[in-house]
Amino acid sequence: MTLAEDVNTISTFLSHDQIQLDPASSTPQHYDCIVLCVSAIFHCAETFFSTLQKHGSALTSTVVLCGGIGHSTPHLYTAVARNARYADLSEQINGLPEAQVMEKIFDHRFDGSRVRESGVRVLIEDQSTNCGANATETRKLLQKHGLLVSGSNVLIIQDPTMSLRTKVSFEKAFELDNMAFEACPTFVPSVIEKDGRLSFDESQGVKEDDLWDMDRFLGLILGEVVRLRDDENGYGPRGKGFIGHVDVTEAVLDAYKRLEKVVQANR
Repeated sequence: MTLAEDVNTISTFLSHDQIQLDPASSTPQHYDCIVLCVSAIFHCAETFFSTLQKHGSALTSTVVLCGGIGHSTPHLYTAVARNARYADLSEQINGLPEAQVMEKIFDHRFDGSRVRESGVRVLIEDQSTNCGANATETRKLLQKHGLLVSGSNVLIIQDPTMSLRTKVSFEKAFELDNMAFEACPTFVPSVIEKDGRLSFDESQGVKEDDLWDMDRFLGLILGEVVRLRDDENGYGPRGKGFIGHVDVTEAVLDAYKRLEKVVQANR
């Protein structure tokens, strides 16, 4: 296996790509609730907002913008400032929770008021500071508004590096509520290797400049495998108990071991 193949094996597993949102679709699947976990990778929000802008309540009746102030929030502020489409909002968002930052982008760039007028309720969850809290705080919010309804189907949109863990975190938090969750990372990051250097494959339409620094990306995906492994160091039942059991395949574990050695050697 090449280095790029190992990275892509892990990335595909973590992205857990179950549902694709397509703004051009004429008949979108309807979800009772769609939760957008805010990140600095704008492709996730932009794909969702564009689809919502076109279809309104035919896509969903309830949106939760999810994210407080945590260790990744400065990356979001930086991403807003560097993005030509959103840079003029930069002075307005410093110090705001992530969900409120995304609400400003939604309102100012995706005609949020018109979407609301179509019958979509937009709720702001701005207390969570990590993936598990995204789930537990969203549950509290839905319960507060009388939307914790048995049989509901919920779509979770999240940064691809955290998509699988986020979905299982929601399943853990809502395990007694008989609600179905599906993951939508909006794209699966992949890399190519050229002249001994990794770079992102832009064939999916996501530009490398809009993605992670490569060293950060590799660190993120390695860290996710550690969290998802159901052992004493992980987040599963045999570890911290934050999530349910996840089957991490042998292919992913082998790719992790090889990639970890390369990253450690290059430090």
